[in-house]
Amino acid sequence: MSLVEVERVSLNWGRRRILDEISFDAEAGASLALLGPNGSGKSALLRVLATAVRPSAGHIRIDGLDTMRDAQAVRRRIGYVPDQFGIYRSLTVLQYLDFFARAAGVAAWERRSAVESMLRVVDLYDLRNNAASELSRGLTRRLALARALIHNPAILLLDDPLSGLDGRGRLELREVLRELHEMGVTLVVASHLLSDLVELCSEVLVMNDGRLVHHGPLSGVLDTASRPERRVRLEVLEGHEIAVSLLDDLPQVGEVLSTERTLTFSLFGDEAILADVLAQLMAAGVRVARYGPGVEEYDELSAGLAEISMGRTA
Repeated sequence: MSLVEVERVSLNWGRRRILDEISFDAEAGASLALLGPNGSGKSALLRVLATAVRPSAGHIRIDGLDTMRDAQAVRRRIGYVPDQFGIYRSLTVLQYLDFFARAAGVAAWERRSAVESMLRVVDLYDLRNNAASELSRGLTRRLALARALIHNPAILLLDDPLSGLDGRGRLELREVLRELHEMGVTLVVASHLLSDLVELCSEVLVMNDGRLVHHGPLSGVLDTASRPERRVRLEVLEGHEIAVSLLDDLPQVGEVLSTERTLTFSLFGDEAILADVLAQLMAAGVRVARYGPGVEEYDELSAGLAEISMGRTA
């Protein structure tokens, strides 16, 4: 059984659909990169997974528990760090984490040990008596990470954790996350930059306009190095002409075949290039319905266009 099971989850806000039938599974110990531009639905999906928001439709199970029927039990298995979080200015780092350990239900006899241990994990132990409000942005994110982990959850949900950090801060926090993953914590990390997560995550989920448009492994990078050319199928809801123009201008894209909604093209590069092209399409305003490798679709489309061409010339 998968640790995370998401089945056709949708979320409406008034008349607007924020999430549109999202489905995916994640095994225990997985590390998922949740990618997409601002407004794609990444944060909304994390809130739904964290039981902070109830979905309008669909089902989510965390460690076999339904997030709507067993929300309290699910929360004990989840650590969640939103993009924006508050720090109580009157508390020290130690007091802040102790407060949240109490709120998470950590037993009194193990609370001190748990707090001190977690401060060492995120390398804040030497600052335990400092005011939490005096920490830098990077150190504050580490404290928020410790807060999310204080009850020893099985899965950690992070919303753009590297946002606003300088180069050193990004490297240090990435290393902390890598160590947590090696300790067995399942990670779901949202970002709009693949480069932030490519060395951390083993799977990638790409979202656009509330839809999941791509889900696959990042481990294929080495496998595709020996055969860098691939055929990619792109189905477009809006922005067809923009997509054609953008693809024609990209040096890593070869022949582009186009119908009313579908573009199929040659791509020279690995999985990272595949994801980067998708990011550029979304940034240009293209609404993507499906995106991914499709050799058979390419051959069928090529044959169909050839027949049309021959018919027109006859």
